[in-house]
Amino acid sequence: RRRRPPQRARRRAAVVAPSASSKNDDADAADESSSPELDMGSLSRRVAEIKALEDANQANLRVLVLDATLPGQRLSLRFDAKDTRRRLGLGTELGVGAAVGDTYAMLGQAPASGQVLPLGTEVKLTRVDPLPDGSGDVEVEMVGVRRLRIEGQPFDENGVAMAKVTYMRFAPEETPPLPRDNESVAPTSPRPIEGGGAPGSGSYDESDDPEKAELETTRMSDELESLVDEWTVLVRTGGRERVPGQLELIASHLGPMPARASKARRAAWVAALINPIPALGVAYEIRPALLMARDTRGMLKVATDGIKTSIERLRKDALEDQLEGSK
Repeated sequence: RRRRPPQRARRRAAVVAPSASSKNDDADAADESSSPELDMGSLSRRVAEIKALEDANQANLRVLVLDATLPGQRLSLRFDAKDTRRRLGLGTELGVGAAVGDTYAMLGQAPASGQVLPLGTEVKLTRVDPLPDGSGDVEVEMVGVRRLRIEGQPFDENGVAMAKVTYMRFAPEETPPLPRDNESVAPTSPRPIEGGGAPGSGSYDESDDPEKAELETTRMSDELESLVDEWTVLVRTGGRERVPGQLELIASHLGPMPARASKARRAAWVAALINPIPALGVAYEIRPALLMARDTRGMLKVATDGIKTSIERLRKDALEDQLEGSK
């Protein structure tokens, strides 16, 4: 028994300092692991994984944290010539090899807490142009394509922030629900531009009568058209466009207002209109709340409250301008 400790020590030493023959065996194994057959096997598994994600309406995308962008919105960014990685928020980046056609998961942050929202928008890189001023700086443009949801937690892949995403329908209730433990941010109220309280939120009451809820969503969807008309007139007559023709440019990006029956799409369209990129500065920031709304009714409530509050503000500004002009 007294001789056992030296024996165990010798065994451990044998593991730490393998013989020459075992080194050769390891080298042979390394050669086998890099053989074309095994490389092709890994590639086949990767292709099968991608195919499975596509079949499940899912994908692994590079994550960007910057703005609660909505489908149809266009985001233009300028990067310094030295910033070859095209860095954005929280360590995310477009990457050195960013090229037209690349897609990303664009996520915003909750206004109050700064937490990253688990629901966002797929954006596509549509333009990468060097600026003509000779500075070497680069301007890129990204366009919101479709809604998505982060599944689980983002992960690191060779130093790049990635996430598994599920592509969503516009109406949240038509997509399988988000697991409770994945809700890093609860449905949030819109953020005021200049202090004060925020209008409405995207929450809902499961005890509500479905027929009553359907009537309410239909009413809100119908009402949005007249609200948009009034809002547009007030912005134009009040001289609130930051550049001439800004509303026309926004409309060209978003396209026509969706039909009344497309309630969720209509709500998102209104939010993109009153919170454009770049901002007009006449409305609450409602896009994070709209993205986090649990159902179409919540989306419509966020959009309706947001545009009504903006109209009230624009009316007040117009009245003050009239009183000032009459002096």
